[in-house]
Amino acid sequence: MAFEVTYTDCSAETQQEIQAIIELWNQNSPTYQVKTSGSTGTPKSITLVREQLEASAKRSNSFFNLDENSRVLLPLSPHTIGGKMMIIRALVGNYSIEIREPSSNPIMELASGSHYSFISLVPYQIKRILEETPENLNRFDYILLGGMGLSSQLEQLLSSVKPAVFIGFGMTETVSHIALREMGNPVYEALEGVELEVSENGLVISDSKLGIERIQTTDLVRLIDSKHFNWIGRADFVINSGGIKIHPEKLEQVIDELIETPFIIGGIPHETLGEACVLVVESALSEEKFRQVQALIQEKFGKYAAPKQQVIASILKTGNGKIRRKETLKALLQ
Repeated sequence: MAFEVTYTDCSAETQQEIQAIIELWNQNSPTYQVKTSGSTGTPKSITLVREQLEASAKRSNSFFNLDENSRVLLPLSPHTIGGKMMIIRALVGNYSIEIREPSSNPIMELASGSHYSFISLVPYQIKRILEETPENLNRFDYILLGGMGLSSQLEQLLSSVKPAVFIGFGMTETVSHIALREMGNPVYEALEGVELEVSENGLVISDSKLGIERIQTTDLVRLIDSKHFNWIGRADFVINSGGIKIHPEKLEQVIDELIETPFIIGGIPHETLGEACVLVVESALSEEKFRQVQALIQEKFGKYAAPKQQVIASILKTGNGKIRRKETLKALLQ
């Protein structure tokens, strides 16, 4: 079987973007311009070279056992590094790929008897799938999740589904994921060629396969060895309340199932504590629900971590649906 792309309910814009990626690759372009997601700051354009993209694609294809007999489903935007790399992996691996317009549940309707080797999703998609059509997950051999927005309850559910579900760790600068962990296992394992270390500012990544030397990140991790780590949160998101460092991403994981409206936890200036935790929500919670949130966080993380109040505000997001945490909190202070 050779590389083949098919479209299901795709807009003309999506099809044009996919064809542009394919044409650029087939023209053997030596460099490729991509944009960062903007989740930790202003999106910026960076240059990746063909050799990096090819090496990354080969490594992922090998890990997920994708070859010329495989068939994968892409329901992500081709404007993202995750979407682009799905196309390039199929080109490099010479297998077929079906493109679907990004939606909350892209596998709501699948052809009778159809089966896929692989699909890449983001957390809000997998959550909706579990609510609406969980039986369709059995149509896939492997599922890859991007992003860190998984609640503890959602991860527990995903640990028991039939396909092997992995979550990737990486960024645009590392050409998609450089480490993976399977649902139910809190430890990320670096892929072949990747070496990890920590500095006072966060995780440092080197990758001999991609020609990357010591990329400094703001990711705080517990490094087990040069290949394995537990992710804690981002250094630039840490809340310092009364001298206690609080990682909001960890708090959000615990309370996600309690709150239906979009939300984040953040720090705002406080006279005595330096910063105080607040719950930023798009729709106000009842007093009873808010007290539940406070109690659960205090039980697991201590009194300083419990949000002192709830603030009603819009949760700003990137075009890819990632939360713009810094900009959301900055807008509260204006």
